[in-house]
Amino acid sequence: MEGRMASVGIIGGGLSGLVAAKTFLRGGFDVTVFEKEDEVGGVWARSRRYPGLQTQNARDTYAFSDFPMPSHYPEWPAGAEVQAYLSRYADHFGVTRHVRLRTQVDQVRRRDGGGFAVDTRPVGAPESERKTHAFDQVILSSGLFSLPHIPEAPGREAFEANGGVVLHTTAFHDTSLLRGKRVVVVGFSKSACDVAALSVEPAREVTLVHRSVGWKAPRFLFGVVPTKYLLLNRFTEMFFPYPGAEGFERALHERASGFVAQYWGGVMAALDMDLGLSKSGLRPEMPLSGVGCSLNMTPPGFYEAAQRGTLKLARGEIARFHEGAVETSQGKRIPADVVIFGTGFRQEFPFLDPSLRRVVQDEDGTFRLYRGLYHPDVPGLGFCGFVNSLYSQLTSEVGARWLCELFLGRMKLPPREEVIARIDEWIAYRKRERPDAFTAGACVVPWNFHYIDDLCRDMGARTRRLPQNPFREFLLPVDPSLYADLEEELDTRARQARDRDEACTTPETSRSSSNAFS
Repeated sequence: MEGRMASVGIIGGGLSGLVAAKTFLRGGFDVTVFEKEDEVGGVWARSRRYPGLQTQNARDTYAFSDFPMPSHYPEWPAGAEVQAYLSRYADHFGVTRHVRLRTQVDQVRRRDGGGFAVDTRPVGAPESERKTHAFDQVILSSGLFSLPHIPEAPGREAFEANGGVVLHTTAFHDTSLLRGKRVVVVGFSKSACDVAALSVEPAREVTLVHRSVGWKAPRFLFGVVPTKYLLLNRFTEMFFPYPGAEGFERALHERASGFVAQYWGGVMAALDMDLGLSKSGLRPEMPLSGVGCSLNMTPPGFYEAAQRGTLKLARGEIARFHEGAVETSQGKRIPADVVIFGTGFRQEFPFLDPSLRRVVQDEDGTFRLYRGLYHPDVPGLGFCGFVNSLYSQLTSEVGARWLCELFLGRMKLPPREEVIARIDEWIAYRKRERPDAFTAGACVVPWNFHYIDDLCRDMGARTRRLPQNPFREFLLPVDPSLYADLEEELDTRARQARDRDEACTTPETSRSSSNAFS
């Protein structure tokens, strides 16, 4: 690579792909981004977003550190506004000209002699138009939400042949489809509950079919306290046990576990009272302290519709389709004209060569990645956007910087055996201690700040970004702007290390080294 910039291919032009591209461009890499849609934005692109889609986070907590969202945006921006923000971000940092839209990736594989080959072609084009690109490194940023999952059930073809409609929330774009129809929404995720609440007005009747219920948070507790002050801060995160916690946090769980239990009991009681969970039959069995990435915000009117009965509820799964109806796994038959699945996404890398896929994913689909970003047995291959958190834009931004530091050679990982052991320990811990919250992906909820702190420690950066006001940093909601100087901090640190190394090279040493080759 001497004499030229190292090249990086980035798969995906969503939030994570864009921040990875910006980070690596500023790191001096030659960057190319491949995006299959006709615009950047990932899940926020027009082809992917459903009517009424909004952020779960408040505006200022869902922005990149050095590019705030426009002040005229509402507190919870709509999907189109987020896409516009991401497009402006790409323009502002010079990423747009490096993005190849409407380009699908067929395969990523190792190249003989080092690096990677990426096979691409225009979306919908025949294989004869396939091109192969060579890169020194590749970053996968196709993310956790790129391959919609619709569970299979017998009878679907006949249901659709008789006029029934079956689709995933990512393919739902027009509420006129629901007008006067009997609608069944499947799932209890954010998208499923969003669409169920949205369907109540135009539809003839709406039923939400769900296997289990999860905890949701209102935007304002009792209509007064913004939930971001209760969920998105270091104080609340301290009440979740974290492996490796030290000091006061460790003592809290070892010596005051009763107080911790009372704290969560009070929070659950407040949510039950505010949202009417018991009244609607939607109080989760799982304690809030065991929550993971299923935690999301309450759609406006969702619990109210459930209590009124305008949103009907049915436990179970879709076991079978019938003409004009579906049957649940508990034997209940529900009239249906339209069935919308909010059942998540497949955690797969269909374009990743099987020899690479076997390294980074278990047979059960669990990601085997250190920090959710890298596997030491596939050097040069990074993953940005596969860590699910409560503020994914910030974890992706810091994660992209972590990968950049690694590929620049400015950060060293522990020995391979230790990295593999840590991967195994982290997966085992999540399965053992938090079985109800375990996901195949790299979910770091509820340890969002802990995760970012771990990345900063790896890089040698400060974990406390506001040392002059620790109480504010501890109690107030996440502030992405506190990480705006992370790049400068790491560049300064690397420059100082280089200066120290040069200072240690004395003139005598230099002459001695030179004479050895004379």
